[in-house]
Amino acid sequence: MRITTQMLNESARKAGLPINRSSLLDYVNRSGSDNGLLSALKQKQSSAADSTKKTNYEKLEKKADQLEKKAAVFTAEGEKSIFEKARERGSKQDIYDSVEELIESYNNTFEILDSMDGTLDTFYSKNLTGFFADNKEALQSIGITMSKNGTLNLDKEKLQAADLETLEKVLGNAGGIMKKLSYLAGRISDNAQTNVESLSRQYGSNGSSYSSSFNKYDFWG
Repeated sequence: MRITTQMLNESARKAGLPINRSSLLDYVNRSGSDNGLLSALKQKQSSAADSTKKTNYEKLEKKADQLEKKAAVFTAEGEKSIFEKARERGSKQDIYDSVEELIESYNNTFEILDSMDGTLDTFYSKNLTGFFADNKEALQSIGITMSKNGTLNLDKEKLQAADLETLEKVLGNAGGIMKKLSYLAGRISDNAQTNVESLSRQYGSNGSSYSSSFNKYDFWG
């Protein structure tokens, strides 16, 4: 139902309230320090958008942190080396599991990052796809390929067919692939954290005023 100025005035008269001589259009067109309805609406929309963006950056920071840790699993040396443990146990299962976790973490990070529109977000998204392109042959040799949308796929049979020496050559410190990925994931996480902090300050200083401005024109209470 369309609410007119006359309807509002009639409701005010019946309630014994002073009749407002200003029209709804006056409120919409009002500018300056008093903040019009249109300004309040825009501010509320901006606040909601910033809140959503902040949530996405929080998710990105968490996923990038996970990716950094998953990549670091392959860079440990000495007794902590996943490859040395595989030799001792006579089983490569931990390596297979860690590769699957790495790819899942990579894809989670990439999908969130690729959905963001910041300049650095785009830069890091391209760096992730570039990381695969730079190491395409090595990664494909153990069953890791890239889809057209930028996410990674794993051929488990090909991974399990690779001998331990090949896995270590591709994923271990000799190739440097996982060190590069761990470093990149760390930079993505740092950028996400910076954006979270920036949006938190912005939302904290403006969020309450957005709400109060809009409520001034909320006829439904």
